[in-house]
Amino acid sequence: MRRRRDGFGSIHSEGGLLPHDLLHRVVDPRAKVSGTKPEDYGLLSGDRINETITESWNRLRRHWREFRAAAQHLPDGEPGTGLTNDRWSLPLLRELGFGLLPTSPAPRVDGQTYAISRFLDATPIHLVGCGLSLDRRAAGVRGAASANPHGLVQQFLNRSPDHLWGLVTNGLRLRILRDNQALSRQSYLEFDLEMMFEGELYADFVLLWLMAHATRVVSHDGGGPDTCWLERWTKEAQEQGTRALGDLRQGVERALLLLGQGLVGHPHNTDLRESLRAGHLELEEFHAQLLRVVYRLIFLFVAEDRTLDGRPILHPRDDSEVAGKARERFAAHYSTARLRELAAKIKGTRHGDLWQQFNLLVGALSGQEEFAGVRQHLALATLGSLLWDPASTCYINANLLAGDGGAELGNADFLEAIRHLAFTRQDKVLRPVDYKNLGAEELGGVYESLLSLTPQISGDGSHFTFAEFAGNERKTSGSYYTPDSLVQNLLDSALDPVVKSAIEGKKGHEAEEAILSLKICDPAVGSGHFLVGAAHRLAQHLARVRAAAHGESEHSPAEYQQALRDVIGRCLYGVDINPMAAELCRVSLWLEALEPGKPLSFLDHHIRVGNSLLGATPELISAKIPDEAFTAIAGDDKRACTLLRRHNRRAREMKDELFAAPEAEDLQALQQAARAMEILPDESLDQVKAKEEALRALERTDEYRLKKLIADIWCGAFLIRKHFTTPGVDADAVGITQDLLRRVADRKVPRRDLALLDEAQRLAGQYKFFHWHLAFPDVYAGGGFDIVLGNPPWERVELQEKEWFAERAPSIANARNAAERKRRIEDLKAEDPEMHMAFLDAQRQAEGESHFLRSSGRYPLCGRGKINLYAIFAELMRTLPNDTGRMGAVLPTGIATD
Repeated sequence: MRRRRDGFGSIHSEGGLLPHDLLHRVVDPRAKVSGTKPEDYGLLSGDRINETITESWNRLRRHWREFRAAAQHLPDGEPGTGLTNDRWSLPLLRELGFGLLPTSPAPRVDGQTYAISRFLDATPIHLVGCGLSLDRRAAGVRGAASANPHGLVQQFLNRSPDHLWGLVTNGLRLRILRDNQALSRQSYLEFDLEMMFEGELYADFVLLWLMAHATRVVSHDGGGPDTCWLERWTKEAQEQGTRALGDLRQGVERALLLLGQGLVGHPHNTDLRESLRAGHLELEEFHAQLLRVVYRLIFLFVAEDRTLDGRPILHPRDDSEVAGKARERFAAHYSTARLRELAAKIKGTRHGDLWQQFNLLVGALSGQEEFAGVRQHLALATLGSLLWDPASTCYINANLLAGDGGAELGNADFLEAIRHLAFTRQDKVLRPVDYKNLGAEELGGVYESLLSLTPQISGDGSHFTFAEFAGNERKTSGSYYTPDSLVQNLLDSALDPVVKSAIEGKKGHEAEEAILSLKICDPAVGSGHFLVGAAHRLAQHLARVRAAAHGESEHSPAEYQQALRDVIGRCLYGVDINPMAAELCRVSLWLEALEPGKPLSFLDHHIRVGNSLLGATPELISAKIPDEAFTAIAGDDKRACTLLRRHNRRAREMKDELFAAPEAEDLQALQQAARAMEILPDESLDQVKAKEEALRALERTDEYRLKKLIADIWCGAFLIRKHFTTPGVDADAVGITQDLLRRVADRKVPRRDLALLDEAQRLAGQYKFFHWHLAFPDVYAGGGFDIVLGNPPWERVELQEKEWFAERAPSIANARNAAERKRRIEDLKAEDPEMHMAFLDAQRQAEGESHFLRSSGRYPLCGRGKINLYAIFAELMRTLPNDTGRMGAVLPTGIATD
């Protein structure tokens, strides 16, 4: 029987409850985990735990054989509760120190009775027969009539303030549950007793005895249930996980550095170095491709370690012998579990076979036809998406099927990068990162640290490093990590009331559709922490509605996972100015939504890249370009601004039916196309591709392109450089005025306007204009979002000279004072005119953004004074919900007092 990488073939920890690193330390006497001495288990002085466990194992093996022999004679459909309890479950619990466990009246909480008849201290112990599933309700059967046995105990723990931990078993599986009301996902520790005893897995039984012993759930020193050993261990694991988070950030940084240096430094990769030297491959793009490799590794670490109903989620559900052998082949030769095992044991050589194998795996998961044989050979699912597309890492891919070309990476470099990703070093010991329970909170912390790094190439393209400067991307993008406690607080106040209102008075399919119709948005999404939290909270509501429709009071893990994929694919929206953030947000959501055998959900139409704050609205376009657009900023000719303002005013005063009212900005066709795209399924790769093509087709329509061009032109009027092409000739004033908008809307654009249109589109790319009514036309049609959440950046909209020059010219950044810094900047005109021009462009961009926020009319409340982005975002978020929607944001108190 093949054992899993974690070493426990019959044990499964779900949702972060008692992570595997803790389980390993509990069975390792060298770890000296508190609470594992013989006296802590109620043994007498001089008793040895290992001898006691062996004696229990031998007695229980006899009980198991007798129980299984008797259970064979149970009629089909018979629960077998009495037989299971008498022959097996109660003897098992006695060996675990629970004693006789007499029955007691069923408890009541808030007027509801729970059919749980056995307790030890404050621990409910729910026993059902081997003929019942822990995750399915059985009508008319005590203990499973009103809810599935797992859900019954979970609901009781969640609703009772006096009970924290519980056990449930049907004799074949035993689960330890904890109150998870405050958690975002299902959490339990499961022991597959059938696999354990049929497979003679004594080592797994040792862990069962140590973790499920009665002394683990009994309160200490007269305290409450939170004083038991399981709760102490849980808190200890959480504290260690928090410490490991900092190490994980460093590990990701180190892995990126090792991958980058390993690739550019490899003697074979002359094409890669030449591309970097010649500028064919921008350093930022090289960095982005390295990040994508790290994202792939992290994704696979999580996907290989997680299971659903005890099955791996990276493979389609297929119980055939052929599929089983293919999964074993994958685990033995191609899995990242194998790579992690190698990284923990060896340093590696200069050969590049591991990088080659990894790239074959990427190709197989991409779904491309040329890798179909590899995919079938390893029984892999097709995931698709940009993340797995080999073209998205085209400069650093290894030789694949062609046998020539491609980049090479030595095993030593690849394994060292994996070692830094997969392990943290604590007390001089390598400890595996608990990727099974990696969540958006951890990815958010990693994302924040990545933003502080600036990639650099030196040594004629053969030396890759990172530098950290005061003006790093994290500072300039305003991205900061949000603690999970704040996320949960916002979900309590903003999401739950909206869901409650949406499903009030509804049941079954009607309630299900009411939930799936909700639209939730984070306009500064970062790594997706708020959206992942919202997804889990919404999935809980949806899974409960679906369970109730089938007569269940609580959902099963599989039902919850399906609900999670559904809400992620339909309900979540996000925008970020940083492409790396948007991509990591998609990865975060995909990790949560992954279902066995299904491709990654299509998210490109919901998770967008753009500047949420800089964009037009139908109302602003209908009001025409205001005079304020022609206020001069750095680089503008003031006289040109005056002439253009006068010309624009005359054009604006002309009667124009096209811009007479917001309703004239007709979006009906776009809205219908967007709604049609929303309901397309994405259960197969072909369906995902069809959905992607529907989005591209929508963006290619004449209506969309015209409306986007009009919106870009309207915004460009504020930001285009106003000047004269011929000095002293007023007719040659360059700028965007209302008459250009009219000609574009009428589709009567003369040749002389083409340069202005090109400049408007260039500005749209530079400033990343984002027009909400065009990006999400179906949401706009419904009046807006139902819930808007986020922690917007807290940054002033101005160029910080010291930060800008920190990387480019440290001597200027480190000037003694501002006056000296300005003198040195002025000297750049002669010493380095290219850098001086870049500085002026950056200065103009910052001033242009501030000018738009103040003058566009988009932010009448906060677009004044010394502008801070959090205030502008707050005003934006206030306008995004529909009439019954809610907004929840993390904001400083200064928004009310500054």
